[in-house]
Amino acid sequence: MSTSSASDRPQDAPAIDVWVCDFSQSEDRASFARLVTEFAAEPVSGCPELGIAHFAAVADELAERDGTIVLLAAREDSEETEGVLVAFEGYSTFAKAQLFNIHDVHVSTKARGKGIGSAMLNTLADLAREHGFAKLTLEVAASNTRAIRLYRRIGFTGLDTAFESPAGTTFFASKRV
Repeated sequence: MSTSSASDRPQDAPAIDVWVCDFSQSEDRASFARLVTEFAAEPVSGCPELGIAHFAAVADELAERDGTIVLLAAREDSEETEGVLVAFEGYSTFAKAQLFNIHDVHVSTKARGKGIGSAMLNTLADLAREHGFAKLTLEVAASNTRAIRLYRRIGFTGLDTAFESPAGTTFFASKRV
C-alpha cells in the first residue's frame, strides 16, 4: 500500500512496507495476533494473560466490524511483520467530519527506532486525508514515553505536559489531517 519516505526512517535503512490487514489471509491474521499478543505482554499494556488465542478471536471480530482499519508494516528486508496499528472510525461534531481514533500501535522490540511506527501513522493520516477525514485521535499513558515522543514528532497535540505528569495519567491527543 505505502512505502515510507526517506525522512521517515534512519538514513541507509531499508524501505518500510505498510498495508491494510486482510483478515481473510492467514499470514495477516497470524501477524496481527502475534503482534497484539506481544503488545499486551509489555509493561505499558499490563495484560500478559491475553494470549494468542484471545487475539485470534479478536481478529475474527474485527474482520466483521465496519469502521475498523488495521495496518501492518515491515521493513522490506524483514522476514516477518514488525508493526501493527488498530484504528476505528469516529466522528467530530465540531469539524463535522469523520476521524480515525487510534486504539493500538505496536512495533516489535527488535524493529523499534527504524521508522515503522512513523510509517504506519503517516499511512493512516494519508488514508484519512484521501477520505476527507478531519483528524486522528488517540489516548496514551504518561508512562509510555517512547510513544509520546513518536506522537509529538508526528505532529499530535495535547501532549505538552506528558513527561511531567504523574503515573496513571492518560493523555488525549489529536492531529489534524
